[in-house]
Amino acid sequence: MNAKSIVLGTAGLGGVWGKVDRSAAVRTLLTALENGIAAIDTAPAYGDAEEIVSDALKQWKGPVPVISTKAGRLRSYAADEAYYDYSAAGIMNSVYRSLKTLGVPVLDILFLHDPEAVPEQEGDQVVAVMLHLKQQGLVKKIGLGGNIPLWMEAYIKTGVFDVIMEFNRLNACSTAALKDRLPFCNTRGMAYYAASPLYMGLLGRNFQAWQQQPPQWLPAGSIATAQRLQLIAAKHHLPLPVLAHRFLLTVPRAFSIVIGASCVTELEESLSAFRQGPLPEAIYQEILDCNK
Repeated sequence: MNAKSIVLGTAGLGGVWGKVDRSAAVRTLLTALENGIAAIDTAPAYGDAEEIVSDALKQWKGPVPVISTKAGRLRSYAADEAYYDYSAAGIMNSVYRSLKTLGVPVLDILFLHDPEAVPEQEGDQVVAVMLHLKQQGLVKKIGLGGNIPLWMEAYIKTGVFDVIMEFNRLNACSTAALKDRLPFCNTRGMAYYAASPLYMGLLGRNFQAWQQQPPQWLPAGSIATAQRLQLIAAKHHLPLPVLAHRFLLTVPRAFSIVIGASCVTELEESLSAFRQGPLPEAIYQEILDCNK
């Protein structure tokens, strides 16, 4: 099995899934760092997340974690509420604000947030400004953060981007990236971030509620796949979230896993699942078969 690294995503800590206590959010970040998580992913769009990350970094005395943030999507406090500014000035100003807010001299990774929302005619300009920020030394690496429109594949093939982060394309309920993006990135030497091991909660706390009232964004068939996964988990005496986390550890490729804990309890549950290690090959194969 290839090594996996864990990244702490901060959307929940910033308040996009509901109000959070700022001191508790900082405590969650510090707990993650104390437990060896060495990378934090944030964004201006994640409510107060960048400010909360800054508060935690000021208190942290250990090794400085890898910090990634995003540009293009503006601040909001609801996951389904999106405002965008992909202009050159908008992206530049977003990066300057993030550097100041986070209190760091350079960003390890800058993701273009929600690339599928970028107007195709603005693609060249958007890529150019991100490359300019890298050339100026304000960011070390640039990437795409979100699911990617077909027209943007041409940019990826040129090797412009260093990192790809996709949502809900690599987890126990959705294995599309196993066939395309992940092997492509591994072959090209690009880093791959698989975000949301629990499919935005479908394989966790939202499993029951979404049986009755699934959100509009949830693809048809996902509920049925989740139900099949629950049967597999029950058969092997595993909680569904544990099955989902350990599934990613079992994938025989190198990538980073972005978890979205909103509190210390959720963080500890995720870390506990990962500590149990990869799944037996037979269970892993059952999950793959479940997705066919």
